[in-house]
Amino acid sequence: MEKLESEIYKALTHPIRRRILSFLHETVYASFDEILKNVFLANHGKLGFHMRSLKGLVEYEDSMKKYTLTDRGKLLVELMSDARFLIARQRLVLEYEPIRYIRHLRLGDHAVLFYELEEIKRMIAFPFLLAGLIKGFAVLYITSESKLDLERIELLKYGVDFDLFSKEAFAIMSSEEWYLRKGKASSETIVENWKDLVSEKRKAGFGGIYVAAEMETFFENSKIQELLRYEKTIGKQISLNLCALCIYPTSRLNEELFIQLNKYHSHSIFKGIVLRTALDKQPKTARFSLAS
Repeated sequence: MEKLESEIYKALTHPIRRRILSFLHETVYASFDEILKNVFLANHGKLGFHMRSLKGLVEYEDSMKKYTLTDRGKLLVELMSDARFLIARQRLVLEYEPIRYIRHLRLGDHAVLFYELEEIKRMIAFPFLLAGLIKGFAVLYITSESKLDLERIELLKYGVDFDLFSKEAFAIMSSEEWYLRKGKASSETIVENWKDLVSEKRKAGFGGIYVAAEMETFFENSKIQELLRYEKTIGKQISLNLCALCIYPTSRLNEELFIQLNKYHSHSIFKGIVLRTALDKQPKTARFSLAS
């Protein structure tokens, strides 16, 4: 194990060695001259030094007169790829202002996310849910019945491990189950259900609930008017110990619906723009650099 660690550290400490490994991973087999050309080295002696430093990770095939990666070398390249992905994702999380913004929402806030891509939806909704867990609140993720399994997998990829949290702390359920009863949607019934759930969670020791909810089921079941009544009933500021992020795909919205839904939320996110509307005050808009 120590020998393997030594090989890994030696390989990763120099950019030329990392470049050699990446090049061999792409080409599978390459001659000394091909490697020399593609890692931008003019000195044969320097390349020879780096190739010797990669012993155990790179091997020479006499029959082909070419170099290739060993199994250990292939494993290291995979680790390098994973590390680059994690670094890129962390940089995106730190630099993408809407993610930082969504993490600072509080109980009583009623926010809306309009998204065009599933990746953008998860990029904002998952940090919001994780922020609720970190703050010690109960968390609920509501998504379409058809996407339950997929979203569980995506949450695990993001780092939300269900096994680390109790069922009381974190739950995922279908939007059809929560918003519809026998094919009907009643804003009064939904609000009462929220009251019951908040009361239940408070008895379990939680100060409130963070919920991210996909609202597409209202469109799929032709309940748009019921949806608007529900959003209007909730209003810009939620009276319950609830922090809500309502999630809408832009493909379902026309201009009139988009405007109406913005009116019923105190925080709106769309294409890297955050619109915050304080009660009885003019909207405040902050524009950010990254758009979906």
